[in-house]
Amino acid sequence: MTTDLELFPATNPNPVLSVANDCTVLYSNKAGKTLLHEWGVAVGDKLPSYVEGIVKNVIFLNRPEKIKIETGKGVYFVGFYSVPEKKCVNIYGFDISGWRKFEEKPPGREVGEVANLELANIIDVPAIQSLMDDFYRLVHIPMGLIDLKGNILAGVAWQDICTKFHRIHPETCKNCIESDIKLSVGVPPGEFKLYRCKNNMWDVATPVMVGGKHVANIFSGQFFFEDEPVDYELFRSQARKYGFNEEEYIAAFEKVPRLSKEAVNKKMAFFVKLANILSQLSYSNFKLSQSLAESEILVNKLEKNREDFNRAQTVGNIGSWSLDVRKNELAWSDENYRIFCIQKGVPLTYETFLSKVHPDDRDYVDKKWNMGLEGEPYDIEHRIVVDGKVKWVREKAYIEFDKDGMVTGGFGITQDITERKKSEEALKRAHDSLEAKVKERTSELEKAYESLMEEERSLSEAQKIAHVGNWDWDLNTGEVYWSHEMCRIFGYAPKKLFHTYSELLNFIHPEDRSYVDNVVKSALNRESFSIDHRIISAEGEERIVHAQGDVVFDEKKSPIRLRGTIQDITDHKKAEEKIRILADAVESSNDAIVTESFDGTIISWNKTAEQIYGYSAEEILGKNVSILEPYNLKGKIKKIIEKVKHGEKIHHYRTLRLKKDGTTTNVSITYSPVFDAFGELKAISAIARDITEQINAEKILAKAEEARKKEIHHRIKNNLQVISSLLDLQAEKFRSRKCAENVEVLNAFKESQDRVMSIALIHKELHEGKRTDTLNFSAYLERLVENLFQTYRVGNVNTSLNIELEENIFFDMDVAVPLGIIINELVSNSLKYAFLGRDHGKIQIKLHREDSAEHANKEQGRTTEHYNDTDFTLIVSDNGLGITEDFNLEDSNSLGLQLVEVLVDQLGGEIELKRGSGTEFVIKFKVPVQN
Repeated sequence: MTTDLELFPATNPNPVLSVANDCTVLYSNKAGKTLLHEWGVAVGDKLPSYVEGIVKNVIFLNRPEKIKIETGKGVYFVGFYSVPEKKCVNIYGFDISGWRKFEEKPPGREVGEVANLELANIIDVPAIQSLMDDFYRLVHIPMGLIDLKGNILAGVAWQDICTKFHRIHPETCKNCIESDIKLSVGVPPGEFKLYRCKNNMWDVATPVMVGGKHVANIFSGQFFFEDEPVDYELFRSQARKYGFNEEEYIAAFEKVPRLSKEAVNKKMAFFVKLANILSQLSYSNFKLSQSLAESEILVNKLEKNREDFNRAQTVGNIGSWSLDVRKNELAWSDENYRIFCIQKGVPLTYETFLSKVHPDDRDYVDKKWNMGLEGEPYDIEHRIVVDGKVKWVREKAYIEFDKDGMVTGGFGITQDITERKKSEEALKRAHDSLEAKVKERTSELEKAYESLMEEERSLSEAQKIAHVGNWDWDLNTGEVYWSHEMCRIFGYAPKKLFHTYSELLNFIHPEDRSYVDNVVKSALNRESFSIDHRIISAEGEERIVHAQGDVVFDEKKSPIRLRGTIQDITDHKKAEEKIRILADAVESSNDAIVTESFDGTIISWNKTAEQIYGYSAEEILGKNVSILEPYNLKGKIKKIIEKVKHGEKIHHYRTLRLKKDGTTTNVSITYSPVFDAFGELKAISAIARDITEQINAEKILAKAEEARKKEIHHRIKNNLQVISSLLDLQAEKFRSRKCAENVEVLNAFKESQDRVMSIALIHKELHEGKRTDTLNFSAYLERLVENLFQTYRVGNVNTSLNIELEENIFFDMDVAVPLGIIINELVSNSLKYAFLGRDHGKIQIKLHREDSAEHANKEQGRTTEHYNDTDFTLIVSDNGLGITEDFNLEDSNSLGLQLVEVLVDQLGGEIELKRGSGTEFVIKFKVPVQN
């Protein structure tokens, strides 16, 4: 590279240098010595750190950088340009001493220009914000950057009392801005000012200066000193004054940090330095904006160096091109034209370039170029055809994209590498010849190696499947080889191939360590061992292993090697333990546990089965389970087995079983499927319990309970009849008296007597019937109405009764008693008042389910009812005088009708009074589930 660069004109008046990517100076022309002297280095030395940073930035970003350097001999505009293919950066300097007039401005002009610039325009606000965020995560100190107009340019971790209250209320926000602008003025650069803001909290500020002009402040605030008393009443009054929620405002106030004066001084020392850095950066940005104007003048100067650039490309056989998509401009350097043998002036298009590419490489080049337009790197080598000759070129391009990913342009190089390719081809032929000989000589070795590796892989897989690892102990060196599976068993990552015997012993369970050590040492005399013992893995887990070992002896019968295997049998041991526990549980169970095959053959029989059925295991195993079925139940077990085979579960099935002595016993059996390890159904388990004593006890209890209920109903009926007789005797006192009051009292006694008898009739039915808990209401209703007609026969000789109700309607006491009293009241009212002055009357009673027709079809022939919240309708009607239109059932003075309403509510039902040809009461109610 140095030889190429020496071809640059030695008389070039401007500095030309080249540095390697590690910042070592490779070359300098005579004019470049000035820059090297300024930097204090020579050719072969490394650049100083501040110039090294520029070089590395150019390499990393792959874009030029420009700086201005003042030396004792003049002022230079210096450009840095990366040359990736040669792994160097070229530096070009231009003497701009004649343009110093651009910096010689009238006094005060620069300050005026600074004053006219917005701070946000000359500093990187997002970068400052990021810096503040990172600093707060480290030290948890809130801060902000505010310009002199009160604009918050960046900030972090401001207190809730500021952001949620002071900054959002017009008056308090005005206080904040006034504090930011007025109370922070007059602070000299490099110092800070502590002040109490107009919202009564401490703030501290330090100025940011640009070109001697105060443009902003760095603030930290909303705190109290830890040694000062906190005036809660002052802030409560502020909350009331500005309409803040007092509790939320005081909660935010209590979050305000309390700082020591020492802490404030320390953090402000940092903020002063930060302000100084911002001042310098902002001033540098301002100066940079001035330099942009100067750089325009230097463009003409740079053009004069194009000849040097072209000569450099000729020396290196490197051409270049640039593309501007927006301007639709493609420019080639002179060397690029020469490489492709295209005359200047010929229209430059992609097709022009592609026509020069070798036909066999054309698709490859086109594909790579399109991938480059998608963002892939474009750095390829291919052939071109020039004047009938084939040449090799290297193409490298840097494609530029906008923020939306659209191509905006690019820059690239073309290097003629024909000579290099010829050398490579000759080298390749020599290499291929040598490689063929090496392959020929190593072919057998590779095959042997592959065979060995395949055997090792097979062994490793086999060990992994069987959970068996192997080891080999060289007694002379003390090295112990562990296989990968052995490492896995011990929970030890296979970091090394050889271990020591002591390492192996460390994994042995402390209680088994001496035993294992003695067995191993004894094996040196008796050639082998085979034992089970425990280990503690590297993860602290206890495992059980089976260890085997063999000793290898030399010709002198001295042991030289000990090798063996370790097999993890933990799961096997656990399975054995589970099987043992299960077997013990089966044998000690209080239930008979029998396993049967699908054809009914008995394949297991525990001790309790012997006790219940009388057969020993030797007598019964292998026989069909039907041997246990009584004659009248033959075939039942076979049907049950079929149900279980089809997935049905049978729990607590009560039946009879035939014992060995010919007697039967009551048992409760649960049938379950038995699956193998693959989830396939293999047999059926029958767990039986002898419930003979339980059934006998249940029968005795049932009889006692029935007798007890009948006795209760009998006593209640007798007591109610006694009450009825007492009411009748009491009524006799009033029968001989003629006054109206006595008649009313007599009627009241009579009505009470009827109600008592209606209840007594229920208990009589329950006592005389087979049931003790539910009442056949159909039969009861007929007897009730018959008694009422006998009681009120006087005046109702020609009154007829029509009863329509379903047979065998059963109600429990909670429904039967109130329903009986309701019918008693309504029928007795009709008999007493409906037919006054009439010879013929008709009373009709209907009781039916809402779905009675459907229910009758389903339940035909059954005496026991099963229903679920059935809807019933009771209709009691007569064709008598009727009830007047002004009668209101809810406001009735009749005790009987009031009682009817109460009882309908008790049943959760509804009552409706219909007037027409007589009187009709419609009562609808639900009856809960009965079994």
